[in-house]
Amino acid sequence: MKRILCILLALIMIVGLGTSALAVAVGEQRVVLGADLNAEQRAQMFTDFGLIQGSVSELTVTIDQERAHLQDFVPASVIGSRSISSIYIITAPAGTGLDISINNINWLTESIYRNALLTAGVTDARVIISAPVPVSGTAALTGIYMAFEDITGEALSEEAKRVGIEEAVLTGDIAAALGDSEDIAALMNELKLMIDIIRYMSDAEVRTEIRDLAVQYNIALTDSQVEQILRLARNLENVDLNTLQGALQAIQRIHGAAEGVGGFFRSVGEFFSGAGEAVSGFFSWVRGLFG
Repeated sequence: MKRILCILLALIMIVGLGTSALAVAVGEQRVVLGADLNAEQRAQMFTDFGLIQGSVSELTVTIDQERAHLQDFVPASVIGSRSISSIYIITAPAGTGLDISINNINWLTESIYRNALLTAGVTDARVIISAPVPVSGTAALTGIYMAFEDITGEALSEEAKRVGIEEAVLTGDIAAALGDSEDIAALMNELKLMIDIIRYMSDAEVRTEIRDLAVQYNIALTDSQVEQILRLARNLENVDLNTLQGALQAIQRIHGAAEGVGGFFRSVGEFFSGAGEAVSGFFSWVRGLFG
């Protein structure tokens, strides 16, 4: 009965979703470079991005800016003492989703970046993240937020950025322990879909939902990790639900392949894809509930 109620509430939530938290012109581009790159490394970043130096507006992210965003969640040893990782972003039409690729990033993964950005309200863009040597990639996360705010001329929600960073760090830590970031990132997205229902649940009920999702994704969570995810879920309750459209799109891509009954939901999702991927993401969630 509780799961049927969840589905009905999710339908109501999807009907009320907007297309984006912020109005963004399509095709806007920014490069954000780590402040500690030397001239040769800066040139290498533009090669990695497939750009000519000077052809796109540039910003710089410093170690102080990186620490200001991340120090409450990321160990100093992971942040390091220099800002190296850099990003190129070009905005895409609403409903396109996030296309992310990484190079020389050894802690954050594509799916972790995607989830953190969706939570913060960055939903439709092509993002290339690179570094001249292997690094954690934390400067790039700060850089993407800076670029998006510069493009829109509006600040992203500080609470949403904070929760997005918390999500990235927690997902990264659990993924490092499990050796697989895709399943834990998918679990986090499923959790986002349920936030409008979770807010009315007790902590014990939410723990049960987290453990049920872990079973679905064959993830062996420790009690400590369940508590960390519970805390993240409570913090997600404070984030604008409109940004969850992006999470719905991400889930549709993650669970695009299905068999049996799942094939039915995929077909319906494809039918609705012209009207927006949010509905197909919902069907992916329903498939997960009953699969």
